[in-house]
Amino acid sequence: MSQTRTRRCLLGLTLGVTLAFAAHARPPTAPDTSMQAPILEFEFPGLEIGIAEYEHGPTGTTVFHFPEPVKAAIDVRGGSPGSFQSQALLAMYDAAFTNAVVFSGGSSYGLSAAAGAAEALRDRAESPGDWRQIAFVPGAIIFDLGGRRLNAVTPDAPLGRAALEAARPGRFPLGAQGAGRFAMQGWFFDDPQHSGQGGAVRTLGDVRVGVFTVVNPLGTLVDRSGRVARCGEFDDADCPTIAERFEQRFRTLDAEASASATAGPTANTTITLVIINVDLPIAELRRLAMQVHGSMARAVQPFATINDGDTLIAVTTAELDESPADLGELGLLASETAWDAVLASIPERPAPASTQPLTWSDAELDRVAGRYAFSDWAEIRIERQGDRLFVTGPDIGSLYFPTGERVALTPVSGDEAIIDHGARYRMR
Repeated sequence: MSQTRTRRCLLGLTLGVTLAFAAHARPPTAPDTSMQAPILEFEFPGLEIGIAEYEHGPTGTTVFHFPEPVKAAIDVRGGSPGSFQSQALLAMYDAAFTNAVVFSGGSSYGLSAAAGAAEALRDRAESPGDWRQIAFVPGAIIFDLGGRRLNAVTPDAPLGRAALEAARPGRFPLGAQGAGRFAMQGWFFDDPQHSGQGGAVRTLGDVRVGVFTVVNPLGTLVDRSGRVARCGEFDDADCPTIAERFEQRFRTLDAEASASATAGPTANTTITLVIINVDLPIAELRRLAMQVHGSMARAVQPFATINDGDTLIAVTTAELDESPADLGELGLLASETAWDAVLASIPERPAPASTQPLTWSDAELDRVAGRYAFSDWAEIRIERQGDRLFVTGPDIGSLYFPTGERVALTPVSGDEAIIDHGARYRMR
């Protein structure tokens, strides 16, 4: 039995979600621009949406394209934002010059997807060198690297271009798709759960408001009854209230650790687009962005911490010259839509797979044993000892394996085993 083989590994959660890991940073597959269920279907003239993913991250990009340029404002909160072209929006020009907004995974590397989308728009322009036709494409990113997938496959310019070229009206994929392909939440309470991207659209007479968000916060998601929206492994029916979660957190608070400030970029971000069809002056559009962003602290708790990098961009398609509601009422409508969008980001739970242990043959045990590369810098080692298998995790932090320790694997099907540690993830 050789222990020198290095192979690609697929890791599956106990929830049945399979996560693919690549051995190299360069994506080995072409962009996937397909949308899978669930999909939000809606009507919003002047908006097209496209996604593109690298499955071998997995990671992705979401592009919001406006066939006619729109006016845009921005609100930035939290201690570690990551954005592209935000300074131009902060200048608050009262003019419609934004062509698209791009959200991406990949942390700072993913900002190049916005440049890719801009390049695709340049290729469509009649006179791409005319300053009045220069594509303006702001973007924002989430962190989806590190111990959650153990590789450095990130969105890039070709992925942003692919998402822009795939953009169509009236459809937005929910959950673990696009920029939300590997989003997570709940870290503050030591209960990391998968989230994703969420969207919602509401109307008030002729007024339309849409909110689209990629939810990757330090905090946890809270439903409208005040309960944690997702917890544990299989069933959310018994999730505690957010007040109970905070009380438990405070009882176990390590004062010395909590007092240390985080330096530099961190691993949590919620990025949001608000789109309205009322032609608001730029100052009012900025005020709307601030009101909606502040309201999201109801749906995500805690929100906009020093360890979050939250960015919200608000745009208007200016379809209506005036609104039957005042600015505060518009802000309330958009704020309620934002809460809907956050809750829509939660992926559906698959039925739990069997965890009944099986006995593998000598041939199966020998076939599984070996070294498995997640990337050039992270691998695991599976060893056979008698009729049992043991896995040694990577030396870097990981959700799935104890750092550098050896734990047992329990076979539960012909090609799956449970890692006997922590949340007991499934490995295929």
